[in-house]
Amino acid sequence: MTPTADPSGPWITTTEAAQRLGVKRATLYAYVSRGVLRSERRPGQQESLFDRAQIDTMASSTRSPGGPPPVLRFRSIATAVSSQVDGDLLYRGTSLADVVALGSFDEAARIVIGSPVTQAIPHMKTPSAVDLSVLPLERRMPVAVQLLAAADPFASDTDPERVCRSALSTVRAAVALVAGRPAPPESSTDLAPLALEALGGSPTTPADVAALRVLLVALLDHGLTASTVAARVAASTRAGLHDCLSAAYAAMAGPLHGAAPVAAHALLAEGADPAGLVARSLRQHGGVPGFGHFLYPDGDPRADVVLEALWRRRGTTRLRRRVEAVAAVVAERTGQLPNIDLASAAVLHALHLPAESGEVVFQMARSVGVAAHAVEEYAEEPLRWRGRDPQG
Repeated sequence: MTPTADPSGPWITTTEAAQRLGVKRATLYAYVSRGVLRSERRPGQQESLFDRAQIDTMASSTRSPGGPPPVLRFRSIATAVSSQVDGDLLYRGTSLADVVALGSFDEAARIVIGSPVTQAIPHMKTPSAVDLSVLPLERRMPVAVQLLAAADPFASDTDPERVCRSALSTVRAAVALVAGRPAPPESSTDLAPLALEALGGSPTTPADVAALRVLLVALLDHGLTASTVAARVAASTRAGLHDCLSAAYAAMAGPLHGAAPVAAHALLAEGADPAGLVARSLRQHGGVPGFGHFLYPDGDPRADVVLEALWRRRGTTRLRRRVEAVAAVVAERTGQLPNIDLASAAVLHALHLPAESGEVVFQMARSVGVAAHAVEEYAEEPLRWRGRDPQG
């Protein structure tokens, strides 16, 4: 049988094999020529395929007498969910701009999850008589997910195919809980209006829905970040999707990750002094929230896509001037360019949403990426995430 590069299957590409081993592609081919590794070539395929198990065995640490089973070094962890190539963000090989052009959050989510369809979940019931509005806005998604877990007899299911097919339904049901109403039917084609309602915005205003949709799509995934790694660690213990999401939300709560747009929000306040705010931030923190990203020294493509879409919306002229004024000061002082956190803050200002909405938008969107990473991790050897004692 001809091997294929199925991310959950036994064969992986040359690129992923090199990432898992932490070596160059040329080194891989040298291993093949010496008989250390075996590779296969499929007609019409650009890259050779390598045996996942063989690569992982080679990447594993040596077991000490009486020690735990071999586990992969952190450098060998790789993902096919998203990648950054030549300053662009790709979702499973498709450029972010092309995914945004689809015009649907759900269609974009299916690309990230790797499933062409979603599956109705007959057993999923939205808990009733639960008023999440008594909680701080940023705490509602984590609580909603756990309420769904309590009502789902299959919450501990870790079958990759079933989790993959039901993930978007789970995210949709959680957002519906935050919005205070039952989950929409599976025929719903877009989560953006429901998300906007949950944030306190106007889901019947097309321009607002369109702006939020682009932001949600831009935040779907960004590779092995703090939150997706937290989720993958949970998934490696074979925790169910709901608990993997909870692990990710805990990491997102930090001001350096999911809550980062909250700090950037203050920079764009009406009447704020850009020079003063930037100078204060540099003195106190050594940087400016919403600017710079080590993966994108020439500019964050997510920010470019989101801001470009936002400026097409009527009534954003004054906001655009504030964004450009702050960006000019930061560029002069640090040379850094706007990142997705500033773009997220700009969308919140345009839609008249509170600063804490930035973390909630991040939770809603990135839940899809977290689900994709959990599914990917379920296909790996369990309990592979361990630190190495340097004295061991």
